[in-house]
Amino acid sequence: MHCDVQSMALDPRYGTRKTREFMTGGLAGQVALNSRGWLGAKDNIIHAGEGPISIIRWAGTLVAWANNVCVRVYDTAAHTRIGRLDRPKSSNTEGTSCQLFWDGEQILYMGWHHTIKIARMRRKGAADLDSLRIVDVVASFQLDCLVVGLAPFGADLAVLVYHTALEGSSPRPPNSLAKTAAMSGGGAADAVGASTELQHERPQLKILTWTHEEIAADALSITGYEEYEASEYALAACHLPRTRASSHSRVTSGAAATSSGRQATKWWADGEEPIYYVVSPKEIIVGRPRDGSDRVTWLLEHSRFEQALHIIESDVTLSQATREQVAGQYLEFLVSQERFEEAAALMPRLLKDNAAAWERWVYMFAQWRQLPAMAPHIPVQEPTLRQTAYEMMLHAFLLSRADHSILLALVKDWPTHLYSVPTLLEAVLHRIRAPGGDTEALLQVAAQLYQLQGRYDLALAIYLRQQQPAVFDFIQEHQLLPVLHERVAQLLSIDEERAIQLLMDQYDEIPASTVVPSIQAEEADAQQVGDGQQAEDWRCKLHHYLDQLFQKDQTAGADYHSLQVELYAEYAPSQLMALLVGSQWYPLEAALGVCQQRSLVREQVFILGRMGSSAQALHLIIQRLADIPQAIEFVQMQRDDELWELLISLALESPALTGELMDNIGGYVNPLRLLKRIPHGVAIEGLRDRLVHIIADFRTQTSLREGCNNILHTDCLLLAQRLYHEVRHALSHVCVKPCTAASSSSQSDSIPQWHQWSSGAGLGALVDQQDLPGPQGTKQLHLRKKEGPDEEELETVWVGIEYPAAARPDPSSQTSNLKQKEQRHRKTSKQKGLDFQESLPSLVVADVAVLLT
Repeated sequence: MHCDVQSMALDPRYGTRKTREFMTGGLAGQVALNSRGWLGAKDNIIHAGEGPISIIRWAGTLVAWANNVCVRVYDTAAHTRIGRLDRPKSSNTEGTSCQLFWDGEQILYMGWHHTIKIARMRRKGAADLDSLRIVDVVASFQLDCLVVGLAPFGADLAVLVYHTALEGSSPRPPNSLAKTAAMSGGGAADAVGASTELQHERPQLKILTWTHEEIAADALSITGYEEYEASEYALAACHLPRTRASSHSRVTSGAAATSSGRQATKWWADGEEPIYYVVSPKEIIVGRPRDGSDRVTWLLEHSRFEQALHIIESDVTLSQATREQVAGQYLEFLVSQERFEEAAALMPRLLKDNAAAWERWVYMFAQWRQLPAMAPHIPVQEPTLRQTAYEMMLHAFLLSRADHSILLALVKDWPTHLYSVPTLLEAVLHRIRAPGGDTEALLQVAAQLYQLQGRYDLALAIYLRQQQPAVFDFIQEHQLLPVLHERVAQLLSIDEERAIQLLMDQYDEIPASTVVPSIQAEEADAQQVGDGQQAEDWRCKLHHYLDQLFQKDQTAGADYHSLQVELYAEYAPSQLMALLVGSQWYPLEAALGVCQQRSLVREQVFILGRMGSSAQALHLIIQRLADIPQAIEFVQMQRDDELWELLISLALESPALTGELMDNIGGYVNPLRLLKRIPHGVAIEGLRDRLVHIIADFRTQTSLREGCNNILHTDCLLLAQRLYHEVRHALSHVCVKPCTAASSSSQSDSIPQWHQWSSGAGLGALVDQQDLPGPQGTKQLHLRKKEGPDEEELETVWVGIEYPAAARPDPSSQTSNLKQKEQRHRKTSKQKGLDFQESLPSLVVADVAVLLT
């Protein structure tokens, strides 16, 4: 070892390798690698000629040293230099020396004068682990101060810097803790007063990102700092060895750390905190990174509660006690400033699932009478509080009328297992009976509690009292129509259209005998208090209900058809005729009186017709309506010849009516009856044309009658011919019952069965006797029709014939006769030019062959 050694570095594997290597450098500018071999230790000069060696740092198999020209990196495994980092042009040879720090074998930090460079070691071949490594600079930036030490700080960089001050200038004020402090080691001291002599500022420990973003800065209070130069400070760091994977991840994520936001959680494991030593001539300051608890404590001391809350939400490693401390102090701070709503809104974030804390704050808010602010945020599950906490909150909202709406919202939202429904209902009813307690919201609370108890009838009474539109859905959901009874009219006052539709859908459950008296009672009450308009509205509602009921079922409201005649005559005269025609449950005399009072002539005509007063009705038609077509229609419907004479007599009183009658009477009676009675000298407009029209109509009618008679005669002849051919047509499918001889002893006790039989196949399958319609007597023909239109040609006609046992014709001869008759029938049809047609099921008369055993 030479006497001019200025820097030295041991192999990190010194204690495990036999070579016992170390590297030295000095003022001579030589870098020597000392290695132990078989012949002893030996120095190998690996570099020289670039000036004194100021610093050497060794990591793994890589060694970096700095001289006056550059920083060189040497690979002891490959025994070759792999790269260099040039000295910044702005630096000088005085002041500060180069600072180097290895982070594993992947990252090399260099600080020289005002410049910081970060280099990465990578191999030339990405897939070849044996290839040589090269040096790439991944980050570089300038500072406005001297770099006297640097070391990694998580994904960032811890830098010890020194600010210079000129003679006669005031010292540079220290950087205050404007940002979150990242290092311990003393706070900022009071600024030193202005001086006319050369002054030195306190050194600062800064946390910087790889993109030169300042995260934090601490001005260090070092004794005698006014006299120290930059070269008298140093920064040393104690880190646990990092793996190559962790170092590589630092390279890829270092630049992204600033763009995505700072990470509030700690980056070191418990028990492995890095330690930083700031060395000065007279003292050493030891610094450790603060964890989440330290940051939270500092933020709470400075009343930065929102930042503390952000930390406890993002850092999962913090203890429960720290979280409770933040929650308690933050809420107490807000409450002390009477910001109750803001405090209540933050409780889900601060208290989370801490049931005990929730209950404690419920009681505290109750003491301050601020439960309305807390009600929307109180949890009902995860966590679930004790029942007393929920009941206390609910009962607290009964006192003030302004809080009743909050109580209603809670009763609707909260599950019933959180509180006692009977207890709360009793308290609600007591408050309703008290002065000023019958608010709309509190009544709805009572209705909601009745529903929870299944007492829907009481809830319905409240909804009807409040005129709630949702009562219709409530009635349908719980099928409460049968319990309405006399309260049906209240539905009409809420929504007439929906009420009538509901009553129509269930008119069998709520009959007219229930609805009509209820509406009439409301009408009577309105008249009793002198509210004529209200009474008129109820009468109109009654008309609408009965009208819809009549359209739904004409017999459902039969008992009120007499009333309905009055209502139709008053509100809808055009619809009265439909009631008069479709109903038989109204008194004719009363209906006639209503129509006479309202001057409804057509309705009077109809009623008089039903009463048998046809002549009086005809007088109304002619004298009041002067409607000859209606008069003719009326007379025709009455089927009374005397009415024709009356009609002619009434029409002859006016030449205009006489002419109109001449135009319309020809199709019903002989026009001569009218023409003969027209008085001489009566001037009838268009008489000649009308006579010509009458004669033409008469000829047309005569021609139509003759044509119809001819068509009828021809159809009768064709049908008679068809009938003649059909009765002579033999059947191809029959059903027979074979009969045995009376003297047969072996089969005397057997019962003959019906069989299907055809001329080609003979005796076929059995047929149940129940399938043969009609009585079964001797030589009796039985016919069974199939379902279908009268004109449909059926493939099979079933016929059953039973002969006595004595009549035993020869089956073979019968079969041959049947075929011969069919052939003769076809031949005769061709000779006469008629088409051969299959038999119809309407009439069958033919000889049938019978198979006998």
